[in-house]
Amino acid sequence: MMFRFLSIMLAVILLSAFSVTKHIKGITQNKNEVISGTAKGYLWGSGQFKITSNSGFICNGIYEFAEGASKPAIGGLKCDHGPQGDVVISALNKTGSAGYGIAQLNNKKYAQFVYGEVPNYKNMSWSTVKEQYSNMSQQMQGYINYCEKYPETLKCQSK
Repeated sequence: MMFRFLSIMLAVILLSAFSVTKHIKGITQNKNEVISGTAKGYLWGSGQFKITSNSGFICNGIYEFAEGASKPAIGGLKCDHGPQGDVVISALNKTGSAGYGIAQLNNKKYAQFVYGEVPNYKNMSWSTVKEQYSNMSQQMQGYINYCEKYPETLKCQSK
């Protein structure tokens, strides 16, 4: 019994050692709406995140760097006020511990955010956001694997 308990505790400690949590901050296309939250990334390239807006909505999501941090990550999210969305994330370092991301909700509104330490980041214009989102999405077209959990996203609806 004691060995089993120690084994479980060791597994929990080891699994938590293979993850890192980073802060998220960003904006949405809704006027004066700011988002913040945290992203928890795992050593094998997947992760989960939670964001809250200053207007009160909360979104939870998942992502995966399917080809490592050299290519964008792709994921999905669902917000408590209804919308679901597709997310693309670009790491700014080899470890994937800092970068920026763009979400497109199924109401066709965008959000942009940074995670980790990105000291010189400036918000992009919304036309640049759309262009970046399109480019990053095209690179990761074959890696959409979140439709079971987030079927209402635009990418999942168009499959």
